[in-house]
Amino acid sequence: MLNIFKNKDQSPSQSNIVLRVIGDRDAGKTAYMASLARWPNASPDSPVQTVVPVDEGGEDLVNKAQNILEQGLELEASLLENLDQVRDCTLQITIKQKKLGSQLLNLNISHKDYSGEFFHDLLHRSQDPLLQEYLEDCAQANGIMFLVDGNSRRRDPEYANGLDKFLIALDRHDIGGMKRRIALVLNKCEQSDLWVNRDKPAFLASARFPQVSQKLKVWQQMGGGEVEFFTASAFGMLGTKYPEPNVNLVQKSREGVRAVIKNPKLWRPFALVAPIYWLCKGSRHPDLDKI
Repeated sequence: MLNIFKNKDQSPSQSNIVLRVIGDRDAGKTAYMASLARWPNASPDSPVQTVVPVDEGGEDLVNKAQNILEQGLELEASLLENLDQVRDCTLQITIKQKKLGSQLLNLNISHKDYSGEFFHDLLHRSQDPLLQEYLEDCAQANGIMFLVDGNSRRRDPEYANGLDKFLIALDRHDIGGMKRRIALVLNKCEQSDLWVNRDKPAFLASARFPQVSQKLKVWQQMGGGEVEFFTASAFGMLGTKYPEPNVNLVQKSREGVRAVIKNPKLWRPFALVAPIYWLCKGSRHPDLDKI
């Protein structure tokens, strides 16, 4: 395991969050978190010093990254399970501070990765006891990552209707006076039509998912909590002068993209930590948004 401290006398400051990741079957939730846990080929210029798994769930994410994603294979779909069978996965992300001699910052995140049926059931099985159990668990979290395949624009009305039900369920539960934060993350932004606007996440979200974006903005205006928009890719790009997606497409349609890593040796995800930093701190880190 890598040493997460610059020197033994430096005691990192801590920021903890209980994170819940929601999204439909094809959003790429598990691949996103496994790529984060693996953190391959990190740039020396990145503010992220290390990503370290803290528990068995975190180690399992690393194993999936090494034994499946790095072999150019697809992850199996997460199955719908009882809540007590959904493993907690905890990661510690260490951020380098800009000022020389300043403390490191540890972001400690604990999350559960629900299956894609969770989102589908919001629309079609709202009284299902398992769904209600999931919703109650989500309501205890202070950070929600709503992950969507940025290529699935056709599903905007479906996502918006499901989000309606989800926000109502959240608003029924108080979290001790704290403001809840929801990060809408457009994933799979290695695709060329998303890549060109990767630095304009709010614009891209409004253009691709206008109904979802509007519902989140209204929820924020009504005092439900805070909302921010992000772009990210679990697989990243190849090349710098003429970058191309580091993926081999399995399937692409207006409902989304399925792909596997093209060149595992040059695998470098981008912007995975940016939404997590905001969920933890309530402010954006400009260097984490950079590719």
